[in-house]
Amino acid sequence: MERIGMNKPLNHPALMLLLIVALAPIGQMAIDIYVTALPEMRSAFQVSQQSIQLSVTAYLVSFACGQLFYGPVADAYGRKTALLAGLGLYMLGSLIILQTEQFSLFLLARVIQGLGIASASVVMKAIAPDTFSGQKLAHVMTYMVIGWGMGPIVAPVIGAQLQKHFGWASCLYFLFGYGLVLCGLTIFGYKESLKQPVPLRPKVMLGNIVSIFRSKEFHLNFLTMGLCYGVLLTFNLCAPFMVQDVLHQTPVFFGNVALAMGLTYFAGVFSNRIIAGRIRPAVLCKVSSVVNLICAGGMLFLANRYGLTLWTLIAPPLIITFFAGVIFPNLMARSVALFPQVAGLASSLLGFSFTICAGVIMYVSSLLRVDVLTPLATLYAVVAALSMLMIFHLYSMRDAASAKLAAERR
Repeated sequence: MERIGMNKPLNHPALMLLLIVALAPIGQMAIDIYVTALPEMRSAFQVSQQSIQLSVTAYLVSFACGQLFYGPVADAYGRKTALLAGLGLYMLGSLIILQTEQFSLFLLARVIQGLGIASASVVMKAIAPDTFSGQKLAHVMTYMVIGWGMGPIVAPVIGAQLQKHFGWASCLYFLFGYGLVLCGLTIFGYKESLKQPVPLRPKVMLGNIVSIFRSKEFHLNFLTMGLCYGVLLTFNLCAPFMVQDVLHQTPVFFGNVALAMGLTYFAGVFSNRIIAGRIRPAVLCKVSSVVNLICAGGMLFLANRYGLTLWTLIAPPLIITFFAGVIFPNLMARSVALFPQVAGLASSLLGFSFTICAGVIMYVSSLLRVDVLTPLATLYAVVAALSMLMIFHLYSMRDAASAKLAAERR
């Protein structure tokens, strides 16, 4: 058994980069790889549309809850212990899924998968600074973000092709196989990298949690991020039924649509690097939120005027997705920077909070009619309006605090 913090052999940097990049997309891929198959899975399990959509929401909520657990465990008992425990849970859930024909067990297994694979999202962020530093760490974090972003981009395309050639169940076998690869990399390629264990101190941790959640700015950040994230996931939850059942397109066609959405979001995120230093984040986020509200309003108008068509369904969400990609990383950086002394805990609470918020939006979207566009367009408009109000309030708070600080220094 490896002893934490004592005579640890060094991990090979290239192998650690491979492990980190491999861990990054799995949480998202486990959502998006079978969205193209949701209509077919509904028929296979003989359940309602809302029930099969619930499998995505249940996974997302359990994934959010799991993030709270693995951070403290990784700090106290080691990165490898936490990661293997989570991967073990994920593999258990995957095995149950592959063996069951009962929807209730399928739903339970999705919850187990979500609780387990949350370890990948948490531990990869801890392994990186354990192994790298300085400019190399910055490069690794860039690759991590790229890997995370590639999950929702490539997963629907892979899922659609698997479904076309081997049936929808092949998507679930793919997730099982991916989990086996991660287990192999962790067991045989990763040596414990935790330098100094941090004992679990519940009272101190509880105090820090209370302090973080007392911050109104933190509330506004995670709520706005949850709205942005939720509206992105909502498209992949509702659009498969609209595209395949109502507009009579193939799963492969929807996979390509989802690919376009993923690439658009990625472009929005990447645009922050291009315009960094030229436009203040406050202006960028405010303008983006206004554009999104205009697009959502336009989508609602088009839905009432022209009904459900490919263009009315796809074009406005493409624009909204791009600007959500602009907003999201700015708010994430802002949230973690609020609590630099407990950045790890703040990051876990942020991931938990905005994912739960997104899960609520996804649950609401599962109740919408999918034979018409107006309900989905209305949800987009409401979410865009709330996001804009929160962003304007958030930055007005920061401006007021900066003005007060400047006045006190005079």
